Amino acid sequence: MNKRIDLIGDIHGHADALERLLQMLGYRRKSGVYSHPQARQAVFVGDFIDRGPRIRETLHIVRDMCDAGHARAVMGNHEFNAICFHTPHTEKGGFFRDHSWKEINQHMATLEQFRHYREEWEGFLEWFRTLPIWIDDANFRVVHACWDPAHIATLSACFTGMDAEFLSRATDHQNAPPEFHAIEELLKGKEEILPDGLSFTDKDGAIRHECRIRWWTSPSERETYGDYLMECPESLRNEGLLPASRNGFSYADDKPVFFGHYWLKGSPKAVSRNAICLDYSVAKGGYLAAYSLDEARLRWVGV
Repeated sequence: MNKRIDLIGDIHGHADALERLLQMLGYRRKSGVYSHPQARQAVFVGDFIDRGPRIRETLHIVRDMCDAGHARAVMGNHEFNAICFHTPHTEKGGFFRDHSWKEINQHMATLEQFRHYREEWEGFLEWFRTLPIWIDDANFRVVHACWDPAHIATLSACFTGMDAEFLSRATDHQNAPPEFHAIEELLKGKEEILPDGLSFTDKDGAIRHECRIRWWTSPSERETYGDYLMECPESLRNEGLLPASRNGFSYADDKPVFFGHYWLKGSPKAVSRNAICLDYSVAKGGYLAAYSLDEARLRWVGV
């Protein structure tokens, strides 16, 4: 029988939705910490911060549950970005993440909500550094954006922590060592360059020439660019895929993997029999979703 696990999607500071979802799942707050009377355990897929109105409260709920053994969590790209944004780059100067308007704007809600809680924020940053990048349990897997065994093998062989040496390699866009590719794709997903110089505007208003792929689909389900690309330009949607894309990376293991990151829309549903996305855009007026492993059941709440 599968473990009594509730996997929970990207929260992005929506503590109200998180509390309603936990209560729907049967968790109750006792001595300030949520737990389940039947000893169920929550597993969070990352992206706790940025965007939402109650980031501090979200972090306290999640970390307190983890510290008490009632939950586990993996790192999201927003937690990794925060580590890089606040860690000085002693060799090059500045920080491991740029402080340009784009990066500041993405992180602004967190900066504002912790303006008067600097010591508390420093404690959460240290907690982020301890979060695993993935979970590979007997019955399930969890990663924030993409499960790629090659990248997991790379980091298993070299990762010793989110120190300056690792961050230097993981953020090296110019030389792109293996650690850079691993972090990019495990936490941010795989992308493909759009053909013919096409582009699209993402959710933050940025113009992009690379598009995230649906790596959880099998080659037999990939007929057109619309089947394969997350934000497919309309002019490409019905165009047939090139063989390289049709037969590119896909998740084929029987062990289910759970992930977030992709801002799916509509009512939550399993996107694949063995790869289930739990990000349904709670920070854009959508839903916060959970999957109960032993019941094979999705549940969700709106904002």
